[in-house]
Amino acid sequence: MNEQPMTLRDTAKGIAVRAGVLGVAGVVMSGIVVSGAMRLGSTLVRALVGLFLLAVTGGLVTYEAKKVQRRMAEAL
Repeated sequence: MNEQPMTLRDTAKGIAVRAGVLGVAGVVMSGIVVSGAMRLGSTLVRALVGLFLLAVTGGLVTYEAKKVQRRMAEAL
């Protein structure tokens, strides 16, 4: 067990390596989180647009059906 004591240079190099690894890991994890959030947001927007179009179509069909009923009632 004749280990040499760590020098200031060794300590600084170790800290720099750890900081680099943590920096890269942070960027990768942030990318994964942002990717998931964007995918979820895209799905949510598609669902909301679909519901909006469904509501507009339902309203238009109801309007046209009422208009036809009024015309048929007037024809009798």
